[in-house]
Amino acid sequence: MLTQITDNMTVDCINLMNKSYEDNDYIGYDKNERTWIEHFLKHVKESQGNPKYIAVADVDSDGVVKGFMLCSAFMNYYTQEWVMDVKDCIVDHDNSNLYTVKRLFDHMMEHIKAHGGKHWRADSIRAFQDCERYAEFLKRFYNAEASLSMRGQIGG
Repeated sequence: MLTQITDNMTVDCINLMNKSYEDNDYIGYDKNERTWIEHFLKHVKESQGNPKYIAVADVDSDGVVKGFMLCSAFMNYYTQEWVMDVKDCIVDHDNSNLYTVKRLFDHMMEHIKAHGGKHWRADSIRAFQDCERYAEFLKRFYNAEASLSMRGQIGG
């Protein structure tokens, strides 16, 4: 069941993010829990009444968080149209599948339409082969086109 993330789901989502960080290869990022928790809490707070934010979770019948999505909109400086940007799409690969990801993305698409938007974006910070699968999934179900993004680190 999809539900708005509430304050009382914070620990469950943090634990799922920690599990994701341990289970996956996040390229070029050193973990900083305080920074990510601030990001998470801002999305939870802003999503309560601000259509430019989304904080939604897929929860099973026992209340276990199978996955969650955080999004926020930015203004496209070429067209002055807002774009919903997926900040996190985190799933428990031991307790969910692509169906969870699809439910989260379907929710985002409906949210965008309901609030007069037309555009979205999602990138991935995981290992390349995972990025490819993610891109193929989005292309197949959501009329998406892949673009290449690069990240670098100064120094050694």
